[in-house]
Amino acid sequence: MTHHPHAQMPQALVALPAAVSAAPVDAGGAIVSEIHESALPAHANTALDRLYGSMYASWRHLQLCGVDQPTPHTWVGYRHGEVIGVLLFRMRGTEALVLTEMFTLEAEVAEVFCRAVFSRFAYARRITFNAVSLPRSLPHWPMQSYAFSENYIIDLPASVDDYLKALGKSTRKTIRGYGNRLQRELPGFHWQVRPAALLRKDEQRRLVRQWQAFKQASMAARGKRAVIERRDTARLLQLASECGLYGVATLDGRVVGGSLACRFGDNYVMLLSAADPALESFRLGMLVCYWSVCDCIRADARQCHLLWGKYHYKSQLLGKPHALQRVTLYRSRLQMALSPATVLRMSWQKWRHACRNWLIAAVRDRNDAGSRAVITILDGLRSARSAMRHWRKAG
Repeated sequence: MTHHPHAQMPQALVALPAAVSAAPVDAGGAIVSEIHESALPAHANTALDRLYGSMYASWRHLQLCGVDQPTPHTWVGYRHGEVIGVLLFRMRGTEALVLTEMFTLEAEVAEVFCRAVFSRFAYARRITFNAVSLPRSLPHWPMQSYAFSENYIIDLPASVDDYLKALGKSTRKTIRGYGNRLQRELPGFHWQVRPAALLRKDEQRRLVRQWQAFKQASMAARGKRAVIERRDTARLLQLASECGLYGVATLDGRVVGGSLACRFGDNYVMLLSAADPALESFRLGMLVCYWSVCDCIRADARQCHLLWGKYHYKSQLLGKPHALQRVTLYRSRLQMALSPATVLRMSWQKWRHACRNWLIAAVRDRNDAGSRAVITILDGLRSARSAMRHWRKAG
């Protein structure tokens, strides 16, 4: 779940000169656009977390992932003078690549954004979004899209009691039963929540590395392989030191599980949750995630993002999958026809993901050697593609 490679702390954000395409004036309820070239105004930066509450939509995450990259362009949408949308993007040749990810993109916002970009950058042929939830298509622009993953999101109630009541009967029974058994059979067990500000950096590092080891061991027991890069961990720790909430499970003083969630706006993003496989009989992994969600509720959060991965416990804890799509919109049908490589690549990727999802669904609940081999091969291919993307970026 970590996508935070090693990077130096970037310099403080400064307001750069901006080229503005429109002024934020009242237009009878219509969205008014404003584009700042190679700049991110302070009010737009603040609005990113407020509007989306997603790590992958935050400027801080982009800073840590691309410290050597120039400041992107910023589109800001206003309604009655209030910011209702912010999108960061770069021009890559004739393509506008949107960097803001893992949030719900309203069709009206997308329409106005595309109109503003195509108007401001006359040479732009297409606009690409990665990992957004787009509820409906945009009729004004030729479009290709496909869902390639999902983000499980829990809408949090006002209190832990309300959350427990909202869970299914069997889930409540599981949580209470295993929680009571844990306290009864292991009286030296404790759960403690601690903000990052109360932990030294070396303590945070030890906790994260221990939980990563638990995660790798748990996945290995299921025939899977978790690849954890050193630079990813360094970025994770930097972000966690600024906005992290640690939940720590100990048994007689020894760390046996825990979680790390980072706050963005009114939401928490669960970046790491793991437990010692030796305590699997106590369902400690599920309990850790449940306690972590409760800690987010006590911190007055509005949502908790459990990110990708179709695990049953996420649904049990009321996580709802929000499809993450890759979307390419073309300036016109002519420009789409003049981009055969892009059209064919998107079509191939859509077909590949559909086949992969079908294959995983066919073998997910089977425990024979052939099914395990299929899952291992698919995981290996995914890891290889991820490594190739890192190599290309580094180059």
